[in-house]
Amino acid sequence: MIRRDWKHLKYQLAEKLFCSEMDEAFNMGVGHGVTLSTRRMSFALRNMDVSELTKTQRIGHELAVETMVTTTKKIHIESGVM
Repeated sequence: MIRRDWKHLKYQLAEKLFCSEMDEAFNMGVGHGVTLSTRRMSFALRNMDVSELTKTQRIGHELAVETMVTTTKKIHIESGVM
């Protein structure tokens, strides 16, 4: 029981002493995660082999690429990356 109390105290002290640093690190992590995930999705979408797609599938692919570009910008703005 005492061990749990000390563990809780340790986190309370860290929160008091390093609150802004922990918030900044969290926000940086979120920013890097957003950047990495949007890059991976757009890379996969743009490097897709469209030579074997039908006309309808190509139209859908083009719309998906356009949507990815606009959505990526919105995601970066909303997450605070930009």
